[in-house]
Amino acid sequence: MRNHLAGSALVLLAASFGSTAVVDLAHAEGNTIVFAVESDFSRLDPHASRTWNTFKVVRHIFETFVEEDLTKGGSETPAIVPALAESWDVSEDGKSYTFHLRKGVQFHDGTPWNAEAAKFNMDRMTDKNFEFHQPVSPGLMGWMWQDLASYEVVDENTFKINLKQPNAEFLRRMAAGGSGAPRMISPTAVKTFGNDNVEQHPVGTGPFKFVERVVGEKLVIARNEAYWNEARKPKADQIVLRGIPEVATRELALVGGEVDVIGTPSPDSLEFLKQQGMQIISGDSPMLYVMWINTKDPHFKDPKVRKAMCMAINREDMAKYQRKGLARPSYGVLNFGGPGYDPGYKDCEYDPEGAKKLLAEAGYPDGFTTRMDWTFGAGADVNTKGDAEWLQRDFEKVGIKASIEMFDNNTFWEMMSKGMRDGTGLTSASWGESTFAWLDQVVATGALPPNCCNSGYYSNAKIDELLSAARGAASSEEMDKKLHEVRDIIAGDMAFTSYYTAMSTYAARPEVKGFVLAPQHWFDLTGITKQ
Repeated sequence: MRNHLAGSALVLLAASFGSTAVVDLAHAEGNTIVFAVESDFSRLDPHASRTWNTFKVVRHIFETFVEEDLTKGGSETPAIVPALAESWDVSEDGKSYTFHLRKGVQFHDGTPWNAEAAKFNMDRMTDKNFEFHQPVSPGLMGWMWQDLASYEVVDENTFKINLKQPNAEFLRRMAAGGSGAPRMISPTAVKTFGNDNVEQHPVGTGPFKFVERVVGEKLVIARNEAYWNEARKPKADQIVLRGIPEVATRELALVGGEVDVIGTPSPDSLEFLKQQGMQIISGDSPMLYVMWINTKDPHFKDPKVRKAMCMAINREDMAKYQRKGLARPSYGVLNFGGPGYDPGYKDCEYDPEGAKKLLAEAGYPDGFTTRMDWTFGAGADVNTKGDAEWLQRDFEKVGIKASIEMFDNNTFWEMMSKGMRDGTGLTSASWGESTFAWLDQVVATGALPPNCCNSGYYSNAKIDELLSAARGAASSEEMDKKLHEVRDIIAGDMAFTSYYTAMSTYAARPEVKGFVLAPQHWFDLTGITKQ
């Protein structure tokens, strides 16, 4: 009923928008694309940034030694390609990477890119004694630098990184982000504006330059005319990114011509948007909706209670009806599109009666009350409150009465770094990547509060050992084997579960061309244009 009414409201509002509202089409002058995403952005300092929505911008302003090629779309894992390094050598033991840096590249402020600039950035991310060290970086970016041994300037255009052990995902992790990003910021900008203010003056080497940001309203980036890679020089003059959390508002802005592209339209609105001539662009994604269970909470100390929560969730119906088939049921902590994924694996079966029995065995024959802390979401999230309400109903059927508190995305992740609040039994957010780096940020001991984001206080030394062994694996088969052990231990402890994997879905006006989706949480905007 709620979804039907929401769809009807959209139709009525769109009709009103078209007949009576004056739409600001000033952005149509020149090749400017207005892109409405699901939330506002966090810090534009790559070494201190959070959330995928923010990384979608960060990766266009800042670059690193290598990049994922997201220009081709499709369903294959994106290739790793040269970026600020033209090439690299890996030592025979897999522990040293020597990067041969691209010559003639400058940061947007004219500062030359070279090995000294690379060292400045490495110092800033990892050296607590460095004058311009970014203090939040080590906690955010353990997933990237936990195997780091040392680094050095070999010569002006050669930089070497040494690891404590081989890391099979090292280059792919370098191209990733969302919880910090190992990307290069102008040393001059940091020295000029300082750690606290450089995020208002973000200067990288990327295909887009920062123009302006009005917090809560818009973020503007423009084509870097001097960009070193002709093949990726942006086709659009400017991209205006607007954070619009309310999905119906995003949809109305698209239909009314106020914006050109929106992130994650409601599944209930897709047919209506098609009828209005909008394009629906979707593709596979490694996005996993993972659920943290608070192991410190008195109700959830017993694994039987945690297992009952898992068994209470009707994942099949949730994917079918809540996400209108644009999702697949998910179990455990290994995501679709990532290493070790097994589509036939289940950490529990849907069994409400079995869940009630486990609760009774744990001393809760009449159930109990708890609280769910939830986010309105960001990149590729839609109707997360509806997800929480679905889970709330499933839990109530087995006797667990859970209230829901909603938070904007940036506030939510600040909370997650501190750990779940007293009285909160569970929380959820989307994660999962083409690497297993996210597990280092979620289930490892090194990610316990105040680091991000082992927010349910789960600690298991065996998990840390296995994650390290998986990073150092000599083959994909060996990596998968270690990750399966991680998956099975966590399933036994039931500190985490998941409920569905969603497809990436966007809607665009018909004049928008060149927007492609690769199977990743972020995208490449260099090819997008308006005709």
